[in-house]
Amino acid sequence: MASSSSSSSTEHTKFSILASLFNWISKTKTSSRKRSKFRKFIDTFCSPSDYFSAVRLILPNLDRERGTYGLKESVLSVSLIEALGMSRDSPDAFKLINWRKGGANATGANAGNFSLVASEVLQRRQGTTSGGLTIGELNGLLDKLASSENRGEKTSVLAALINKTNTQEMMWIIMIILKDLKLGISEKSIFHEFHPDAEDLFNVTCDLKLVCEKLRDRNQRHKRQDIEVGKAVRPQLAMRVSDAHAAWKKLHGKEVVVECKFDGDRIQIHKNGANVHYFSRILVQELSRSL
Repeated sequence: MASSSSSSSTEHTKFSILASLFNWISKTKTSSRKRSKFRKFIDTFCSPSDYFSAVRLILPNLDRERGTYGLKESVLSVSLIEALGMSRDSPDAFKLINWRKGGANATGANAGNFSLVASEVLQRRQGTTSGGLTIGELNGLLDKLASSENRGEKTSVLAALINKTNTQEMMWIIMIILKDLKLGISEKSIFHEFHPDAEDLFNVTCDLKLVCEKLRDRNQRHKRQDIEVGKAVRPQLAMRVSDAHAAWKKLHGKEVVVECKFDGDRIQIHKNGANVHYFSRILVQELSRSL
């Protein structure tokens, strides 16, 4: 595993390079080639002092530093219509609003995929030339988007993004906002190509920025970190099996504790003396208090 030889800041890297990586990975079927391409991007275009700027865009669903955007598809469609200055009655506006069908009445080829439906609309209004948006500028605008308190402010940020990108780049930005890149490469593979200890460290900290900072020397193995009170821990997911016999076989005869699964909200509570931290199912700290 090679460490990055890039001396330039990750923030100065053009987002078009990352968008090209996304395009290539999403179209490539071989897992090993996907991983190799990702590793080459990290080695070539990211500086060890700031891996996080790029990694948070590659794994947007794990980024806890930025608040939520408050933009699911239904709200995002209206915001894009306003950012593009379209009439609500126009065919393209209907296409965005009815993205699940790919249009107002008929089922389109990209029905059910919001980012692809949006790219159909955008390509009629954006040029093919990149506006030169950098990773640093994109993160700044996404921070502003997350902190915006009303739809008008969010629409303004989206308009700025549209002006600084081409259709392909904007399509990937929409996927980042929706926190679902559909790259066909697992989070586990991305972690492993970044650093062999990255996944383990993230599982006990749920802190992507900390992972990038602690593992900036990608040739140096990291001492296994214990669970720390006050930092959310990623729950281990159960494996689905066909029946009780198959489950018992997986356990190799070991003693186990079995409990009923009840419906309800999953919450993680950390108590350190008088300090109590509550984390939601998606590992966001909902409340911190002192007893």
